[in-house]
Amino acid sequence: EMITTHNVVAELPGADDEIVIIGSHHDGPWSSAVEDGSGIALVIAQAEYWSRVPREERPHRLVFLLNAGHMAGGAGAKAFIEAHADDLASTVLEVHLEHAANEFAEVDGRLQPTGHPEARWWFTSRISRLESAVRSAIEAEDMRRSLLLPPTAFGARPTTDGGDFFLASVPIVNFLAAPFYLFDSCDTMDKIHRPSLVPVARAAIRIIESTAGIS
Repeated sequence: EMITTHNVVAELPGADDEIVIIGSHHDGPWSSAVEDGSGIALVIAQAEYWSRVPREERPHRLVFLLNAGHMAGGAGAKAFIEAHADDLASTVLEVHLEHAANEFAEVDGRLQPTGHPEARWWFTSRISRLESAVRSAIEAEDMRRSLLLPPTAFGARPTTDGGDFFLASVPIVNFLAAPFYLFDSCDTMDKIHRPSLVPVARAAIRIIESTAGIS
C-alpha cells in the first residue's frame, strides 16, 4: 500500500548560520518503544534544552529532524538530504540519536533484564577533534558499555537512520544500540533503559557545544 508520510522539522537560530542537525526517526514497526520512541524523546530533550539557551550561546543554527520512512529504506532522511542539499555544505555536524535500550537475556525460557544498558555504539566521523569530543562526553557522563566506532565499521555507512548524511559527506555522530528485540512486538516500554536517557542527552549537548567556533 502506498502512503504519504512526513518529516517533522524545527529550527532554532544560533550564533551563526552554519548548521548542526539533531535527528532521529519517528516511525517504527511495532510498539517500538526503543525503536524509536526513545530516540524521539532524546531529540525532544535537545530541543527543550537548547530553547532555553540564549541564541548567542548556541554554537550554530540548530535543526531538529524527526524523519519518516525508516522502514522504507530511510526514505524520510533521504528526502530531507535531497531537499536541503544546499545546506549540507554549511552543516558542521549531524547528530542522530536512536535506541536507549535495556539489555535482556533469556533466563529459564523468559526474557529478563540484566540491569545493564545494551552496548552503545557511537559512529563518529574520523575527525580527531570530533572523536576526542565524543570520548570526552562519554567519559564525563560515565557511559560505560560505549563503543566509539568509525562510520564504516560494519559497511559503507553506519547502520543508523542518519547514515545517509555520512554518504553526503556531512560529519556525523550517530548514537545507536541494537538489541535483538528491535523489530519485534516485544519492543515495549520496559525495554527502554531509562537511566541512559539523561546521560545520552547530556553527552549530545557536550558534543554539540564542542562545535562552537568550528566552520
